[in-house]
Amino acid sequence: MIQLTSMQSGALPLGSAMQRYRAAMLALARGATVATAAALPFSTAATNLFMLLALIAWLLSGEWRATLGAIAAEPAAWIGCVLCAALLAGVLWSLVPPGRALQAVLKYREFLLFGIVMFLCRDALWRWRVLRTFLASALLLLVVSYLIAFGLIRPSGNAAMARDNAVFYKNHITHGFIMSLLAYAASLWALRSHGWRHTLGWSIAVLAAANVWLAVQGRTGYLMLAVLLLWLAASQWSRRGLVAGLIGLGALVAASLQWAPNFQQRTGKALDEASDYLRAPSSRHEASETPTGLRLHFWRRSLDALAQRPLLGAGTGGWGEAFYQATAGDSPALHNREHEHPHSEYLHLAVQLGPAGLILLLALFVAAFLRAGRLPPEEAMLARGCVLAFVVGCVFNDFIWDMTEGHIWAVVVGALFGASRSDEAAA
Repeated sequence: MIQLTSMQSGALPLGSAMQRYRAAMLALARGATVATAAALPFSTAATNLFMLLALIAWLLSGEWRATLGAIAAEPAAWIGCVLCAALLAGVLWSLVPPGRALQAVLKYREFLLFGIVMFLCRDALWRWRVLRTFLASALLLLVVSYLIAFGLIRPSGNAAMARDNAVFYKNHITHGFIMSLLAYAASLWALRSHGWRHTLGWSIAVLAAANVWLAVQGRTGYLMLAVLLLWLAASQWSRRGLVAGLIGLGALVAASLQWAPNFQQRTGKALDEASDYLRAPSSRHEASETPTGLRLHFWRRSLDALAQRPLLGAGTGGWGEAFYQATAGDSPALHNREHEHPHSEYLHLAVQLGPAGLILLLALFVAAFLRAGRLPPEEAMLARGCVLAFVVGCVFNDFIWDMTEGHIWAVVVGALFGASRSDEAAA
């Protein structure tokens, strides 16, 4: 009797073939994640495309159970999933039609992508490929920004780009955020390096910080950079470092107010606009037409909207409609349905989901910061700095709702938390 087997017929055993297929899909997912990291500072379309490819490859790999296990073991991942579930439930009582509410749920997909990227980056080799690729791309953005600032390049079709606001196809808030992260990461590299690497690290850090402080107009970047500077000083040199950081920051602010036109103009304008808005209720209609006044008015009306629906909120995607109702007595420029968010992720989620939305976001950041301390030293410092940057940025902007910042949370911070599973064999 002739016994036909897969080995006799020249074919691979079924188990071996499945393992090779699984490994190929995981490699494709990881490679697409690296490509996403490269695209983040430059292209929204490429970021979405590569992230979609990574997601599809991960789905085809069949590693769903292992991914769920990784997410369940990491509070920074599963709290994000709970937030997504709450947003999905919020569709049921949303003030907007279900289609628009579901579109809002998709805006927060980065909470889910965080756990998937975390799983894909359990392998330290791939984790550092993602992180170094993002930082290299950020460094390239820094070079392009200085070329713009010195008037050496100016691509057509970007009216927002100018020598006094040297951004490249991203807004000044996003640019300042990326440069702040680059300055922080380069500082960490310099602290653990010697020789020319030490010098190069500090050079990149100084150039990135100067870019935030002098070359662009984003005030959120000033705050994030200041917080990262103080955190770095305190974490490296304890109380003495914090005191030295405060002194250094004070000297930098004083010097910038004297000799940095961008910083002087932007901070002075913000203070004047806030003062005008807060001075008297009768002047708020006029003051709310300024950028800072408008943001403060968004916050004020968001609190009014939350007071009207203090338990469940306006539902997923319902902030715009709730804001419209709360601004019935305001000017037509404010009382319309074109506004999509309040320029504060904390208030945005609070208005949509009630206090639970705010509590879940705060719990996510607290858990992420605390759990980051358990990562290996390099990942721990990077992760904690990133979390702090998001904590600050979400006060003044919708960082998870916004595409680039949200994907930085999913891809960069998610990759860092991949180290929390490094004790297991990489898939």
